[in-house]
Amino acid sequence: MSKKKSSILLGTIILTLTGFISRIIGFFYRIFLSNTIGEEGMGIYQLIFPISSICFALCAASYQTAISRFVAAHCATSNQSKKNQKTVLRAGLLLTIFSSLIVSAILYVFATPIANYVILEPRCASLVKMLALSVPFASTHSCIAGYYYGQKKTGVPAFSQLVEQCIRVCSVWLIWNIRLDQRIALSPTDIMIGTLASDIITTLFMSICFFITEFEQPKRTIPSTTLHTIPMIKQILLLAIPLTANRLFISVLQSVEAIMIPSRLRMFGLTSEQSLSIYGVLTGMAFPFIFFPSALTNSVSVMLLPEIAGAQASNNYEKIQKATNRGIDFCLWLGIFCTGLFLIFGNDMGVFVFDSELAGRYIRILGWLCPFMYLASTMGSILNGLGMTSTTFFHNMVSLTIRLFFVVFLIPKFSILAYLWGTLLSQLLVAFLHLHTLYKKINFHFSSILSIVVPTVLTVISGYIALFFKHNIQHIIASPILQLLACLCIMSGSFVILGCVYFSFTKNNSPFKKE
Repeated sequence: MSKKKSSILLGTIILTLTGFISRIIGFFYRIFLSNTIGEEGMGIYQLIFPISSICFALCAASYQTAISRFVAAHCATSNQSKKNQKTVLRAGLLLTIFSSLIVSAILYVFATPIANYVILEPRCASLVKMLALSVPFASTHSCIAGYYYGQKKTGVPAFSQLVEQCIRVCSVWLIWNIRLDQRIALSPTDIMIGTLASDIITTLFMSICFFITEFEQPKRTIPSTTLHTIPMIKQILLLAIPLTANRLFISVLQSVEAIMIPSRLRMFGLTSEQSLSIYGVLTGMAFPFIFFPSALTNSVSVMLLPEIAGAQASNNYEKIQKATNRGIDFCLWLGIFCTGLFLIFGNDMGVFVFDSELAGRYIRILGWLCPFMYLASTMGSILNGLGMTSTTFFHNMVSLTIRLFFVVFLIPKFSILAYLWGTLLSQLLVAFLHLHTLYKKINFHFSSILSIVVPTVLTVISGYIALFFKHNIQHIIASPILQLLACLCIMSGSFVILGCVYFSFTKNNSPFKKE
């Protein structure tokens, strides 16, 4: 048991570190993009992501989850049978490759109609073609990652994130230099070429790692049940079809939402260029800051799903309850701290990093999302691990319906602020629904003092410490960005130190302690 706990903790740490490094690289990458293609170019580039999310829902997301869950179950119940685990991956890859090739062909052939009548932006046609070419590679990479997650081995998929990000950045930088020599401006299509290159190389990297690490001399162990590919395909489909339907429906709603935002902004009275610029600032500049700390909660979520599935397979519900308790405390502590961080330094982040006051304004508003967004993500992973995928689908559908209502009816009256209000309300609701369902299922424990009051007080104190430091460091550090980084480090360090002091005096169980 101690070994299993250590592997979970180590896996979470590995995913978190690589997630943070990857996002830091991504920040510099987005700064580079905003300076080369501008806010309107960022808006055009961001419009391709709704179609990308639909492709991922159809070809990869549900199969990755199914592979991870079945591999974890066989790790727990089949005497660590490598043969059965590889059969799960083989079946999942067959389904993934087949579906991704079909989707890729449809995207490539109908790229122009999709750009004209679905995305409502003809300049996205070439981006759709590049996306079509990358779908099979990205889907294959996702399935292999699911295999490793199911085994709680995060080293290879975590390192692949860094490989993918580095290849994407280097590819776009190389294309930019070529365009400079040709005296041609960098375009969103060039960025998608870099994305395609990163998907191809990352898939090759994952495949090579799999053959090196998994095709070793097998030990003489007799599994309790030998799996075959065709029956395993049926089992994966039984789990993946509802998951795919859920994710596809949600992705379609999210895509409709994203595509409608610029058109609704035009109904408010903005020009096409202004609408795309606002959309680019919101999705390409403000949201990345809000999602940056979620590298922690995403790592926890990825490790929790196979852990919960394995605990359920062995009927260890006490373990599920403890994992849920820790997950709630961790998300609330992190979310409340991040809300304070973005409220205090949000404007500086937008101005100093992206040279955009509008981005700073959006960051401060979106900062209120953090506790609810992190809770929804982690609790949703626990529900999926318990096999309650239809429940998470219903909750997410309610959340998206609320956001769509704000997009369709309120953006034409209140501009982009209506979307921000709708996003906050929807995340609050889905977090509450997830928690309510889990409470009825496993009856977890919750302390409002420990999980809400204490982190709020510590956030306020650490914020004042950072502000005091900011007012007294301006004559020492000249660079505004370095001042901002120093203040963020001071506030984060103060929060961690104060938290450690609190738990050392009260002797309460820390939300960061592993169970």
